[in-house]
Amino acid sequence: MLNTKHNNNLFYLLKGQPVEVLTAVEMKRCDLIPREVSSNVLLSLTCFQDVVEAASGKGFGDNIHWRTLDDGKKEAETSGLPIMLIIHKTWCGACKALKPKFAESKEIAELAHNFVMINLEDEEEPKDDALSPDGGYIPRILFLDPSGKVHPELGNKNGNPNYKYFYSNAEHVVSGMKEAQEKLTGDAYKQGHTADEL
Repeated sequence: MLNTKHNNNLFYLLKGQPVEVLTAVEMKRCDLIPREVSSNVLLSLTCFQDVVEAASGKGFGDNIHWRTLDDGKKEAETSGLPIMLIIHKTWCGACKALKPKFAESKEIAELAHNFVMINLEDEEEPKDDALSPDGGYIPRILFLDPSGKVHPELGNKNGNPNYKYFYSNAEHVVSGMKEAQEKLTGDAYKQGHTADEL
């Protein structure tokens, strides 16, 4: 990591905001260009979007390791972890209401270690009917097995049966994560998955 100091603090500018940590991989992926400004060295990034989207929880918690859809599917396949997929829109009131509840939940953050977490916002949502099992409403939270197959039986058991993948609070999300973890990992998943292959 580069030792650029400004007022004795290590920092970088990302979308005009100071950022304290930037990994070597992120610096390599981006074209870091040092610029001399008022005799202080600042770094300007030319690939803001990549770094921000990969690192940002888009309101759902920056403490969770979020992946893109493609990277997440690859990781799930190699790691054997199930996928938790959130589909939301920036303009959606229900999405905005869920974000702080989700982001502040310590239990969700802990359970997230047992999943490959994918966060799709706005145009990142692919045109795939499998990701809209009972409609295209938002926000939707879906659980996929490590092979990337959506499991429509894993919905919000505490919510409206007409909108099975809509979650309005952290407690319901935690309940869904626990059920998905139980059914999509370990022996229960292996037995069911092997039976599917036969």
